[in-house]
Amino acid sequence: MTQEERLLAQHALLLTAKKITTEQICQHFDISRDSARRDLNKLAVRSDVQRIRGGVILSPVQQSTLSYQQREQMSTIKVALGKAAANLVGEDDFIILDSGTSLTAMATQLQGPLTVVTNSIDCVSALAAQESINIHLLGGQFDPFHRAVLGAKATTQLEQYQVNKVFLGVCALAKSGLSTATEAEANIKKMMINQAQQVILICESSKFEQYNLHSICSLAQVDIIITDKAPTQVLMDSITQCGVELQIVTDTN
Repeated sequence: MTQEERLLAQHALLLTAKKITTEQICQHFDISRDSARRDLNKLAVRSDVQRIRGGVILSPVQQSTLSYQQREQMSTIKVALGKAAANLVGEDDFIILDSGTSLTAMATQLQGPLTVVTNSIDCVSALAAQESINIHLLGGQFDPFHRAVLGAKATTQLEQYQVNKVFLGVCALAKSGLSTATEAEANIKKMMINQAQQVILICESSKFEQYNLHSICSLAQVDIIITDKAPTQVLMDSITQCGVELQIVTDTN
């Protein structure tokens, strides 16, 4: 059997077992440890395989996320989530709004008097006509993929603000916490969390049990999750253990 044939067989084995070790490769394919390590290193080049100490696992990490334009259709679920989030904003609150379609849906429901800090041009557009809402748009490099201002300048600028609440969009949520596909987005979300007294997530259930490359925070740093469906029992147990309030809304609310 050639190495390429072994790699195909090893990948098929991994799809079933979810994890294979160097020892298993040696025994199953009757090869040396050095050959097994070389095989595993080559196998780990695949996007769905992650190298770990002593073997490989089937990677749960998503390699990319959808652009804002791909997500921009405002579904009834997003509108319902946005409305539920807006109901948590009190008069004269100081809040941070993250970027994303659910946050834009939330912005359309907000009423002043209120102060909003955001990196989202769509949130600014939704709020601009309301004279009773004081808007602070973060400066820096515009990212057309997210339709938001990201980067070191915007992240540093956030240090100037202290707010009651931050409303975050979520790329991926699991018992290990929040994660996202890009370092720039992770960094700005971390700073948003740091500057807020209360952390509120707007998270469609499709984001549950998902992982991205860059960690944002643990569930213990979250106060409220607004979603459309209950998570799995495993994730629900972690949410409960961390003392996070879960609000489930439907598109009929």
